[in-house]
Amino acid sequence: MSKTGKPGIYRRFRYQMNATLLGVVITAVLLLALTFTTTWSFYFTWVLSLSVTTFILFGLDKSLAVANQKRVPEIVLHLFTLMGGFVGQAVGRAVFRHKISREKRVVFNVMLLLAVALHAGIIYLLYFAK
Repeated sequence: MSKTGKPGIYRRFRYQMNATLLGVVITAVLLLALTFTTTWSFYFTWVLSLSVTTFILFGLDKSLAVANQKRVPEIVLHLFTLMGGFVGQAVGRAVFRHKISREKRVVFNVMLLLAVALHAGIIYLLYFAK
């Protein structure tokens, strides 16, 4: 039990929810702005806004890691990657040189491949299937 009397799992869950909420708010703002200011398809604006959000979350996580602070949970990064932020994940890892240790690299590469396969299927169904 912590000083507040709440178990550690509660604090961890609350922190995951804070990081997720931050990502959802950023995505919603970007999605609304792009939807009302462009004529792009909804799917493209969805992927673009989630990719920008995922990129921001990777940058935030890297800056927190450098400052030795509490970091963005990996499950949040994976969630945003699978929902459509796969481009942001790939660019964020390259730009920030983040999550590149051997153990982390394997997990994040598998998640990237799963997200790309999932969204390739969605693109096929939306635009090419008859």
